[in-house]
Amino acid sequence: MSDSQLTARGLAVAMTDLTPPWARSSRPVVFHHGIGTNRDVWAGWLPRIAASHRCFRFDTRGYGQSLVPPKDHTWTMDEMLADLMEVVDLAGKGPVHLIGESLGGTVVLLAAIRHPEKIASATVSNTAFKGAGIQHVKSWRDEFRKAGVRAWSRTMMERRFVSGVLNEAQRSWFETEQDKSLDHVTVGLGEMLAAADLSAELSKLKCPLLVLMPDRSPFVPARMAADLIDLVPQAELVMFPGVRHGLPFSHAVECADRAATFIERAERGDTGRARLPK
Repeated sequence: MSDSQLTARGLAVAMTDLTPPWARSSRPVVFHHGIGTNRDVWAGWLPRIAASHRCFRFDTRGYGQSLVPPKDHTWTMDEMLADLMEVVDLAGKGPVHLIGESLGGTVVLLAAIRHPEKIASATVSNTAFKGAGIQHVKSWRDEFRKAGVRAWSRTMMERRFVSGVLNEAQRSWFETEQDKSLDHVTVGLGEMLAAADLSAELSKLKCPLLVLMPDRSPFVPARMAADLIDLVPQAELVMFPGVRHGLPFSHAVECADRAATFIERAERGDTGRARLPK
C-alpha cells in the first residue's frame, strides 16, 4: 500500500507499507535520492525493503513534485538536512534507518552525525563526504549555459551507466526524468555539494554505516569510500566492480539485498567494521 503527501516544507513524500502484521514492529526506512532524478529511482529497492519496513521516499527539493525554489535561492547543507529530518519525524517517533545515494547519501551522513538519537543505521551509495574529491560538477554551470539540459543529461547518462547495463525501458525512464532537471536547481545543488566537507565531523557518526560503492564512478573516486569507513567506527564497505555512478538504479536488486541484510543485522546489534566482497 502506498500513500503520498506534501509536507509543510514543500516536499512530496510517498509511504509504502508492504509489511505483514508480524513485522510491523520493525523500524521505518527513509530514502533520499541525489541530483537529476526523483523518489522513484528507489522503486527497484521496494520489493526487498518494504516487505519488512515501512518505506518513506521523498522528492529532493527542486525535483519531482517537491517545491522548486526561486532562481536566486541559496542552497545549503543545513537546508537539505532540515528537509530530510522533516521526513524522519514524519516516519515516527523512534529511530529510523536511512538510505541515501550521491547527494542524498552525503545528507544522510550529516543526519547521522547531527541527530544520532533519531538514526538507527545509515546506508549510502556512490557518496562523497568531501566535495574536494568530486569530479566534473564544477563544469555544470558552463555546460548548462552553453548546451542546455538535454546535452548535459546525455553526458550524465554516460557517466552514470556503462553500456548495456540498463534495458530500454529503464534507460528511457531515467533519461526522461533527468531531462526535467532545472539548471538553477542542479547547478546550485552541485556547487553546494562540491563545497561540502564532513571530514571533521565523521568521527561523531556512531550508528552502523554501510557504504555501497561503484569502482568506476566518474564523480566520486573509489578511494573515498575506503577513506570514509576508516573515519567511522562502525562501518562496512561493499565495492561493485565495473559499475558507474548510477549504481543504486542499475543494480537496485543487489543493493537492496545488501541494505536489507545490513538493516536486519543492525536491528540485532550485529554490525561492525568489515570490508565485504560483492
